Amino acid sequence: MRRITIAWTVIVTVFFLPLANGFAQEGHSGLGFGLRAGLGLDPDQFALGGQFSLGKKLGIARVVPSIDLGFGDNLTTVAFNTDFLLRLIVEDANFGFYGGAGPTVALFDFNRGGSDWKVGLSVVAGTQLPLFRNRATNLEARCSIGNIPDFRLLFVVVF
Repeated sequence: MRRITIAWTVIVTVFFLPLANGFAQEGHSGLGFGLRAGLGLDPDQFALGGQFSLGKKLGIARVVPSIDLGFGDNLTTVAFNTDFLLRLIVEDANFGFYGGAGPTVALFDFNRGGSDWKVGLSVVAGTQLPLFRNRATNLEARCSIGNIPDFRLLFVVVF
């Protein structure tokens, strides 16, 4: 099953990375590609991932599909998220808050063998911080409802 997880990771990476060059910074066009890293609880894991931000034409709303890979606690997780977010961002200051929710499908690949698919709902809250001049940076907390990873705190850099 580990080969399936690696194959999906390669497929998603090969698909998403070339598209990132066509996206401008999120603040200008509403589109953005971001890299994510952070820590999770239950299972206790280090998480890496990527996301797209879509929706300048939706005003303060965004659709943000993402994928997170979690490593540790004797298993590997792959979480496919589709978040619907409302943003309260001061564009000139590049600072603000956002929150929302969305469905998550997660693959749990156990190191001792076997795997399991789980479905749940992620509730998201975050803040956009002006840490870099030309990049949006976010600090995001994800809590779950269902049998998906319980909590993740992620740092996101949007290109």
